[in-house]
Amino acid sequence: MFKRKDLKYDFNALEPFIDYATMDEHYNAHYKKYMENLNEAIVEDGVENLTIEGIIKRVISIGSKKLRNNAGGFYNHQLYFDNISPNNNAYENAGADLKALIEKDFGSFQQFKANFRSAGLDVFGSGWVWLVLIGDKLKIVKTKNQDNPLMSCNCKILLGMDVWEHAYYLKHKADRKSYIDDFFKVIDWKIVSERV
Repeated sequence: MFKRKDLKYDFNALEPFIDYATMDEHYNAHYKKYMENLNEAIVEDGVENLTIEGIIKRVISIGSKKLRNNAGGFYNHQLYFDNISPNNNAYENAGADLKALIEKDFGSFQQFKANFRSAGLDVFGSGWVWLVLIGDKLKIVKTKNQDNPLMSCNCKILLGMDVWEHAYYLKHKADRKSYIDDFFKVIDWKIVSERV
């Protein structure tokens, strides 16, 4: 059975950018519910022996809608909460390999940030924005609902940003742009770099 990862920081550690109430709701309600539903779905679909990555990579062909939504929700949130922290938030903390890729593929960090923000604003309804590495090239990818790029491409996910309303609505209301700007202030660039 799958279990949530423990947070490495307190719910109030990301304030003022992400508030305690949002973190509590996001981690203890949404992430928890995805975990509970996933554990039901793996039994129903007979895939208890697979890792979460194994399920994600094959979920379109092997699973039900319940498995797809909840495996994605569980995996995506696990990555999301690892992506952010009160530490290493300056882009200067990114590793040399990641910086070189961003310079090569986007021209500059500022251009990457602008493109990532634009993608986040462009997601209609609920979904995610991802920075992925395909071969030796970075790409920004959007997915709907709780899908993620591993479901459809052979890539590494480096960074994932949740743009479901539950990720920001308690603090930022309908201002998704403000949430995205604040999200960039809590990205742990050291963690992101370790995924390259």
